[in-house]
Amino acid sequence: MLFGLRAWVRQDGGVSMERVEAPARLLTWLADRPVREATTGYDAAGWQSSTWVLHSMYENPSLAGLGTHDELRRHRLESGDLAPEIIGGINLDEGTADSGIPLGFVVRPGSPWRRALWSQHLTEGQASDRSYPPCHRWFPHRSWPVAVQPPPEGSLDEESLDALLDTLSRWSVDGPGTNCVAFYASLPAGNFDNPHVWRGPLSAVPELLEERGGPYPFSPTNLWPTDRSWFIWTDFDLLGTKVSGSEQLVEAIKSHPALETVEWPAQPR
Repeated sequence: MLFGLRAWVRQDGGVSMERVEAPARLLTWLADRPVREATTGYDAAGWQSSTWVLHSMYENPSLAGLGTHDELRRHRLESGDLAPEIIGGINLDEGTADSGIPLGFVVRPGSPWRRALWSQHLTEGQASDRSYPPCHRWFPHRSWPVAVQPPPEGSLDEESLDALLDTLSRWSVDGPGTNCVAFYASLPAGNFDNPHVWRGPLSAVPELLEERGGPYPFSPTNLWPTDRSWFIWTDFDLLGTKVSGSEQLVEAIKSHPALETVEWPAQPR
């Protein structure tokens, strides 16, 4: 089978994505990227335009005033309702704070949670560091309020992923059937020995997620069609996803009602 493909089979028996066991040829064009990017994600360049999709955050007004995620966790630890997180004999709860930021893919929460925009939280007059791409440094919180579900790190969320794939489908040569390559970097794949590369139709990408019956708790680190007309980068350490492609595609993404985007670095006025 081409490239040593191994099928990921849906429960209904249909083939969705195929694991590429010998993916070197599919990754050759990224060989000039820094070696470290194989660990967290490739930031390839060369397209007309790009924008950052900000991972979704949500608010629950009924939880306002209940403190931070870290305060809630410590209360539960003290009451015995929660056991300390101990790895290798080290108590990770000592000397660290629970920021409340989810790691990996999250589904859209139901009512009474409602979508909150980054722009609302970034205009509150509090200090932030935007010298890095969209990440925790953009916000002043050491630990987020319990009333807020912060944007997830290292993965697109459900609402953003679905909206992004919908837009990509409309701007790809074969629509949802466009043949794509999905790459998982070492950290989200949990494997530093063998590259995790999959190939299949754009419409099947969500089925790589644990929430959709797949093997990963993250959306793909990098995703691109075989004609490389666009490129997606979701770094393991970031709260946003960089989308590169034609000016028309990027404008379509920026105008999608379910996607919040930002230009980084900020464009000069």
